[in-house]
Amino acid sequence: MSLLAATLKLDMRLQARSKLYGIGIVVSLLLGLLGRYFIPADYAGQVLAAVYLAGLGSTTYMIGASLLLLEKSEGTLQALRTTPLTSTAYIMSKVITLTSFAVLESVIVYVVAFSGVHLNPVPMLFGVVCLGVIYTLVGLGQVASYDPVTSFLFPGAVIVTGVMQLPVFYVIVGPLEVWYFIPTQGSMLLMLGATETLEVWQWAYAIVVSLGSIVAAFWWAKGKFADAIALQEG
Repeated sequence: MSLLAATLKLDMRLQARSKLYGIGIVVSLLLGLLGRYFIPADYAGQVLAAVYLAGLGSTTYMIGASLLLLEKSEGTLQALRTTPLTSTAYIMSKVITLTSFAVLESVIVYVVAFSGVHLNPVPMLFGVVCLGVIYTLVGLGQVASYDPVTSFLFPGAVIVTGVMQLPVFYVIVGPLEVWYFIPTQGSMLLMLGATETLEVWQWAYAIVVSLGSIVAAFWWAKGKFADAIALQEG
């Protein structure tokens, strides 16, 4: 079994033990029911984009950071320093498992709330995946140098609600220029593009910013791991 495959298997077992999957599915079902009975189908595209932008951080950013802190407190990371596990494999495993589950949550919300409402699944899925990857990478990189949960919560809340989730106001107050300075605006536009017509430059912006943000966040997170976690590099 490859190093990444073994790490994926371990992460999935730890995430299941932490009740992440059960809680996430229940929350997704509840959000879907709220959308089904309280949101008109005409607003499905905007509502889904806003819910995903605001909600996926709970599964990716916060859970990824919390799992890392848990592994620190239990001595798991200390033990992993003596194994061939690389920082790249560790980070990639968290990104794959958490983003995959975030995609599942997003599908549940859509099916329960707006099943039958036409949307283009390609930009929606692409936007959700990019958003999940960015959230996970930023969460892992930001928490790498922290130990107590309490010392992480405030800066984490500022980063998520004060910066990364701001483009949710794109669907509330309109397309102001300021949203385009925030990296998650790329994912927001991709998701909106599933039901709305975007300009060519908006598609280009969304793709370039989303992929560029992922690359930048990965190298930043990997650098933070090299300084604070000290796993094997690779």
